[in-house]
Amino acid sequence: MADTARTDPRRDQAQAFLHRHAPGFGTLTAASSDASNRRYWRAVSAEGGSRIVMDSPPEREPLDTFLNVHRRLEVADLPVPRIHARDLDQGFLLLDDLGTDTLFSWQAHADQAERTAALAACRAQLVPLAQVDTRGLPGFDAQRLTTEMQLFDDWYRGRLKAVDWSEPQRRQWEEIMRAIAQRLTGMETVFVHRDYHSRNLMPVDDTWAIIDFQDAVAGPLAYDLVSLLRDSYIDWPAEWVEREIDAFWQAATAAGLTIATREAFAEDLAWVAAQRHLKVLGIFARLSLRDGKHDYLDDLPLTWRHLQWAIDRAPGLEPLRVLIAGLEPETAK
Repeated sequence: MADTARTDPRRDQAQAFLHRHAPGFGTLTAASSDASNRRYWRAVSAEGGSRIVMDSPPEREPLDTFLNVHRRLEVADLPVPRIHARDLDQGFLLLDDLGTDTLFSWQAHADQAERTAALAACRAQLVPLAQVDTRGLPGFDAQRLTTEMQLFDDWYRGRLKAVDWSEPQRRQWEEIMRAIAQRLTGMETVFVHRDYHSRNLMPVDDTWAIIDFQDAVAGPLAYDLVSLLRDSYIDWPAEWVEREIDAFWQAATAAGLTIATREAFAEDLAWVAAQRHLKVLGIFARLSLRDGKHDYLDDLPLTWRHLQWAIDRAPGLEPLRVLIAGLEPETAK
């Protein structure tokens, strides 16, 4: 079998980048990858310190947006990894090594009190995150929202489930997407991470560091709260979810981010959740069918249940329930 580490030109370039900027560190080893084209390499020094090299091919994942958002979060004093060196032409960054734990892996071995405290701490970061400067960020406009929801139709319904819709059903789908997009674009607009969930939060000292933030937009206040509490990878207990919705609404109200009542905010959150979960179902199907990342299929059932949770909380979403009936994912093996 070929040694892929020795035949990977990007890895060789990453190693050269490391030697230029941190000559005391040794050979790179794979740290992780994600749902994009980015990869991460770890290097350890003789003294025991470590660094991460982000490998972000410039023709596929240019670093400009990452650096732009990183700067905004640093200015807001939010916990993000420090950047020690950069090469934008080749697509490499030298970053702090935050370790191997994420909230997802950490909570699997934590007790109930620790998990409760961690969820509350991550939720508490959301108001200062929402207050980050949004000037110049892309807007979560109707076209972007609709394009994301269309992933459900194209990849989940059309390709993974291979179910045909009649012309009336297709028209109803278009009407539902328009209604959701219209509702979301009418909400308070703040900084939105877009993937503030358990795999993008890492325990560092006494805080939860934020990663994978480069796709940030100016969008609905409830969006990042949905990402955290209705995570596709963790089914947080229902009473915790309700408690953290209350706590966020109170903090956001005190910060002047919303004037909505608790009931109105909860319904807004449900509409946001419907949009996000439709998108995620489509993305998980695409990751499997197009990219061969089949493990994401195991996360479909929970995402589907979260979508039903959202529909239950917003009467205006009932047509969506009727339309997608029968498209439930198979139980994960």
